Amino acid sequence: MSNDLNDVADRPITRVPLVPPALRTGRDASPELQERRLLALPGKGFPPITGIETREIELAGLGCLSSAPPNPRGVLFHIHGGAFRSGNPQRLRPFAETLASLVNCTVILPTYPLAPENPFPAALVRLQDAYTEVATGQPLVLGGDSAGGNLALSLWHMGAAADALCLISPWLDLRVAAASYERAAGTDQLFSREMAQDARQMYLQGHSPDDPLASPLLGAVDNMPPTFIVAGGVEVLIDDTLALFSRLATAGVDVECRVVPEMQHVAPTFGLDAPGAAAGLEAITGFLDRQFRRGSGPADTPHIITE
Repeated sequence: MSNDLNDVADRPITRVPLVPPALRTGRDASPELQERRLLALPGKGFPPITGIETREIELAGLGCLSSAPPNPRGVLFHIHGGAFRSGNPQRLRPFAETLASLVNCTVILPTYPLAPENPFPAALVRLQDAYTEVATGQPLVLGGDSAGGNLALSLWHMGAAADALCLISPWLDLRVAAASYERAAGTDQLFSREMAQDARQMYLQGHSPDDPLASPLLGAVDNMPPTFIVAGGVEVLIDDTLALFSRLATAGVDVECRVVPEMQHVAPTFGLDAPGAAAGLEAITGFLDRQFRRGSGPADTPHIITE
């Protein structure tokens, strides 16, 4: 994707980027995991979208989907979730096309190497290369859902320049020690402590979860751009969201946190029918709209909203 204006490499970086460790050899995925990957089908809970062109593109050798209206006013580079071991851009295609239509922006969904075949930091290294090839003179937002939110914030720690961050139910602390794993064990329908521990092992394969590139909640947050976080009140990762909000607010970052009490993990990416999904999507599109028309007025006061 390109035009004749500034690209990511030209945007200022105001912090010392973290450097990932060397790439490592992984192991084969189990037949069960390979089968589960095939079940990651597109969400069906969105109304039909017209006027959006979705096409396959390539950035630094990574296949991506790009959904765009005729005259987009910004770019969202959104990294899919799947606990680092599954998921794909096609699963998020209806979500991306909906955002592209509602916000009038281009949405890029990259593929990335999955664990356990490609352990940490393979996904980060390949995504960093792909993100650097995004060329736009328009506002550029870096985002992701669940494990994709982890990768997005980790990319920022590695020096990725973005005008804003947009994180949906992000999994930010791979130490898997938050109290919400127990508190929400009976209400989260998609994720659990056991699933988190299993996915962490596949992804890290012996690397310490204390590394800020593995657990980006632990990284420095000074000079972060405007950041939006949305999560459901019934999910086990809610404490990751609240902890990041607290750190950003303390650091004086322009941050908005939206907690939708009845919303399940990453529900807005599946459609509008699930409880809280429509409210979550409305909050996401509202933030993106503000970023793509940003340029006047002071930064917002950090705030958290519970529906």
